Amino acid sequence: MKATTTMKLFATSLALAALTGLIAGCVSKGYDKGAATSTALQSSANKVTDVSQRVTDTLGALNGLTFNPQGDLRDQYGKFTAAVKNLQSASADLDVQVADVQAKAQVYSINWSNQLATIQSPDIRSRSAARKDEVTAKLQNLNGSYQGVKDSLKSFLSDVTDIKTYLDTDLTAAGLDKIKDVVARTKVDAVPVRDSIKRLQADFSDASAALSPVLPARN
Repeated sequence: MKATTTMKLFATSLALAALTGLIAGCVSKGYDKGAATSTALQSSANKVTDVSQRVTDTLGALNGLTFNPQGDLRDQYGKFTAAVKNLQSASADLDVQVADVQAKAQVYSINWSNQLATIQSPDIRSRSAARKDEVTAKLQNLNGSYQGVKDSLKSFLSDVTDIKTYLDTDLTAAGLDKIKDVVARTKVDAVPVRDSIKRLQADFSDASAALSPVLPARN
């Protein structure tokens, strides 16, 4: 009997907790959704910074192994393979973060559309709709910049992975000598990767500032 009563109380507590959460969700402000999107955008900018650093690490390790080999090549090869793995991981983390941004942006957009429908003044409603279109365009541009990074990173990762596979079999002085020209081309091909990363990082930071309810500190 006591156990039954306890279970009923527990179930009642869960129901009250769910109801409280529902009420809290209903009264949450639209700008909170904008702030959440802004925070996710800034987190994405940070992830892009991490990807940029991993590209630099990979190129540095590959350059050292190929053009300044020393001692036991397995040590430098190990640093190179670790750098490639870290770059792959950073790229995957960016994918997850961007998906979070897209989800939060969708919630924000839906809420904005719902709020638009409640505005009585045609003038104010028109101004809000125009602003919504402006924000939507900014977020859509982000998707284009992100795809540019994904495409360039895919090509770069394919190149360094092929080099890693090649050296896994022929990690010798002669093997390194044979692939120097390929490594040199890879370094050149990394330029558009760096450029696209810089653009995306700037776009994320710009969009984050545009949606944030917190103004930047004055100098």
